[in-house]
Amino acid sequence: MIQVNLLPVRAQKRREHVRQFVSAYFLSIVLLFSVMGYLWLSCQNEVQRLERRSSQVSNEVNQYSKYDAMLKELESKKAVSDKKRSIIHDLQNDRDKVVRVLALLSVELPADKVWFERLAISGSSITLNGVALSNEAIAEFMRNLESSPYTVQGSVNLVLSRQVARTNMKLREFQLACQFMPFSAIQEKLKQKTTESPPKATPADKT
Repeated sequence: MIQVNLLPVRAQKRREHVRQFVSAYFLSIVLLFSVMGYLWLSCQNEVQRLERRSSQVSNEVNQYSKYDAMLKELESKKAVSDKKRSIIHDLQNDRDKVVRVLALLSVELPADKVWFERLAISGSSITLNGVALSNEAIAEFMRNLESSPYTVQGSVNLVLSRQVARTNMKLREFQLACQFMPFSAIQEKLKQKTTESPPKATPADKT
């Protein structure tokens, strides 16, 4: 009977399996490090790209920041210019304000009953100091002002009224305050009245 010893063959196969396993293990390690190296390089390239882009954006921001400052300065100058233009426009529209105020006072002032001594104008506000023969003369003057189209209705107020002696006469010293309507506002008011008022009927319309 022939006997064959298979131990050396089995040992050889076992060694072959071990060698293949070790080779596969080292190969997987090499592949793993290769993938990690590739990912690391990709991340580094992306980081460098983002850093370059960030630097580029910073440079652009620095370049445009001066234009932004110039734009703000121009906007500020434009606001100042618009304000000056508005003031000039108002002055042109109401440049004869003082003359019209004096004309208003001279028309509404009761003759030989009331005299004004000092006039102060601030915007549309008028403060008038004067003397009158009596409280009735002051009241008449206030009614005249209240009914004038050049004053804001309800704005005429008596600030001060007291008795004083002037050249052996007992007079009433007073101070009035009221709101004066600019000529431009009066024109606008007249335009609105003209627009709102219906046209008058003609004889042809009645027939």
